[in-house]
Amino acid sequence: MNQSQFDQLVEEICAVRVTDPQTPLVELGVDSLHTVALVMAVEDRFGIELDPDALADLSLTSSAGLLKAVHELLSGGAPAAAGR
Repeated sequence: MNQSQFDQLVEEICAVRVTDPQTPLVELGVDSLHTVALVMAVEDRFGIELDPDALADLSLTSSAGLLKAVHELLSGGAPAAAGR
């Protein structure tokens, strides 16, 4: 999944418009309930498990940061999660 496709997923789940993938989601108006829904959707879509503690990492709070973590998990790295 590329950044544009991932941004579309974020927009669909969180009901926001991603104009810059580097912008923190909270600045786009994403609240805690949308964040939970987004994490669950990402985990289901990619078959991964994101570590909730890792989500406190500011580098993961944007669409681009979250997609980077997903790609790292899918490639076998696990800085932000443990596999299912």
